[in-house]
Amino acid sequence: MNRYELVPELREWDAHNGGEESPEGWASCMGSFSLATAYASLVWPQFVEVRGMVFREGVTESDVEGWLAHTAHETKAVEAMINHLHILDIQHPGIWSEATESQLKFLGKTLQASWATKLKIDFPGRHFSVEFIEGSTEDPREYQVLFYERRGD
Repeated sequence: MNRYELVPELREWDAHNGGEESPEGWASCMGSFSLATAYASLVWPQFVEVRGMVFREGVTESDVEGWLAHTAHETKAVEAMINHLHILDIQHPGIWSEATESQLKFLGKTLQASWATKLKIDFPGRHFSVEFIEGSTEDPREYQVLFYERRGD
């Protein structure tokens, strides 16, 4: 991990504090327990099962019903649609322009790995695809992570 590329503020932090600090040290002084908890729930989400499909916590029966009707009951499409997350949506739109390609890739690959691991733990014996879709500097909104169950594999 190139700490100064991924956390540019760390360079000034290190200079001020007289040495190389970890991103964790910087975060411990700049963040809060509420923020840490919110990010942890994103990285290590709770999952719910609705109509035999798996979603991140917060999805309701009516959410699923609407997408089932819209997709002619294609469960893979419903799961992928409801379970997708645009990486930019982790923060508010007012700072989207500050996101670098390196940060978006790092966050996307981290979420991909953590979601895949958590799904294996929570649903042993079931098989999921967890995809990281890369965007571009021209369209950073396209950086996404999504998952769906592979049925019949």
